[in-house]
Amino acid sequence: MSIDVFKKYYKEEKEILDKELDLFNKELVKEENPILKENLEYFSNLNCNGKLVRGVLVDLGYFLLKDNREYSNKLALAYEVFQTAILVHDDIIDKDEKRRGIETIHYANYKNYKDMHFSNSIAICMGDYGLYKANSLIIDNYSNDSNLSKVFSYFNNTVLNTIKGEILDVVLPVKAKNKDIDNNLLEESIMNIYRLKTAHYTIIGPLSTGLLLAGANEKQLSDILNFGEKIGIAFQIQDDILGIYSDNMGKVIGSDIKEFKQTILYSHIAKTKYLDELLEVYGKDINDENISKVRELFKISGSLEYANNMMNNLYNESLEIINKIKWIDESKKEILIGFVEYLRSRNK
Repeated sequence: MSIDVFKKYYKEEKEILDKELDLFNKELVKEENPILKENLEYFSNLNCNGKLVRGVLVDLGYFLLKDNREYSNKLALAYEVFQTAILVHDDIIDKDEKRRGIETIHYANYKNYKDMHFSNSIAICMGDYGLYKANSLIIDNYSNDSNLSKVFSYFNNTVLNTIKGEILDVVLPVKAKNKDIDNNLLEESIMNIYRLKTAHYTIIGPLSTGLLLAGANEKQLSDILNFGEKIGIAFQIQDDILGIYSDNMGKVIGSDIKEFKQTILYSHIAKTKYLDELLEVYGKDINDENISKVRELFKISGSLEYANNMMNNLYNESLEIINKIKWIDESKKEILIGFVEYLRSRNK
């Protein structure tokens, strides 16, 4: 099965990237100043124990055109460091106390000093530091590569797209709660979040930077963009459904409800007679009764069916795109197909 082919590739690449990250983290904390060392250790602790899917996709993008699987490892490492850095900022925005099972940087500092402004300030600095360390990894390891300029430019555009998606993600709940946005614009903005914050950040960016390092042309980038947008949006819709209906997400059950998260589920129900009833519990403190009510309202309003249909159609379309691509070897195409199946089959 294709999914087994992907899992094998993923396992092999993850083991390599885990070693790369371990070496990077050990070098990162070699700092004489105890204040700097303490905070760099916070970052290095967060910069491990991840799934490394994005880093693996960087390597896969390169592997689609070249067989030397080791050459792209530092680029994959840079992408993972970038991810950790931007999650440090994301944790401040979401007021999260834990990330990957350990305390977030701002929360760890708050516990020590009981000063939220100070704690957030340190975390912002550490997130910024991680972003520029990712840049340094690319420049230092590929300075003699003729594709560096294209790789670096695309990498930075991915960062910018991610930030634009985050801006929309922060603003939309406030506008929606205040009924300060048209329903059609709401769904359009949610789809933009899915494209910018998920599709580009999670799928298109990693695969395309790897491809560019291997010398990809415009047609190849366009094919991956079309594939990545479909699967990225499908992945996020699936994540939003699981965030409401799954008890295995690895985060507080119903946290999306408390945060008034804007999703396709919400934009659909906003056009129905069930919205007022939903607003009685959506955005409020969560308990078993409220979670059950939200689940039921999304179901009877047709919002759950609407989201599921959109997700499945997009996953199917992504497979159609891959099957039509001629420039990818069939054995490597099997990995991409397996990746779609891997995402589609997840329950957390």
